[in-house]
Parts: sequence; C-alpha cells; structure tokens
Amino acid sequence: MPVGVVADELGAAVGHLVQNALDASSGEPVTVRVSSDGTNVAIAVADKGVGMDGDFIRNRLFQPFASTKPDGFGIGAFEARSLITAMGGQISIDSRPGRGTTFTILLPAVEAASELPRKRA
Repeated sequence: MPVGVVADELGAAVGHLVQNALDASSGEPVTVRVSSDGTNVAIAVADKGVGMDGDFIRNRLFQPFASTKPDGFGIGAFEARSLITAMGGQISIDSRPGRGTTFTILLPAVEAASELPRKRA
C-alpha cells in the first residue's frame, strides 16, 4: 500500500529511530517491521535495550537535548516526530525499563500511485 511521503524525509525519520534503537540495544538485534491495514501503513522499530519510563516518555522524550544516553543530544526522536507529523502521520511508543522500546510510525495510505506527490523541476 503506497503512502504519500517525501522519501528522504521518511528515510531520515526511520534512520533516527533505528540509530537510537541500535544505541540502546548494546548489540542485541533491532527489528523493523512494515505492515498495512489498508488505511494506514505502520513502520515499527523495536529494540531490546534499556527502555524508558513513563515519566521520561511523557515529559522529555520529544524535547530537544533530552536523552537517556550519556553523550546523546536528544535530537533524533524530536526530529523524527517533526518529520512524521509534517507528513500527516504520528508516532507511538511502547517502552518499559529493562524490556526495550518499540516506536511505531503510522502514515495514511493513499489509494493509488497516481495520488503520490510529484516533484516539479
């Protein structure tokens, strides 16, 4: 099912989430799954890292310069959410300390490839 997005921007958003997952996983596998229910396309990035508590998710996760990593800048999740929101999508988080995190990007599907945005020269 196609989505109407700018490929580079979607790539940047997913890239930020994958890099964060790799950083949190300490060598454990990171999984990326893509699915569709006919109305939306979901991209889930899951790790088995340290996880985040509810307070961090509610109050700091999408704030620039807030990070759970000692040397982190906290820009990745902030920028990913900004890019996805600009595409008409949303991000959800399922995380528990000690059990890992799953970020799920949800984007509206379009009916046909002819409805995808086109770049003009």
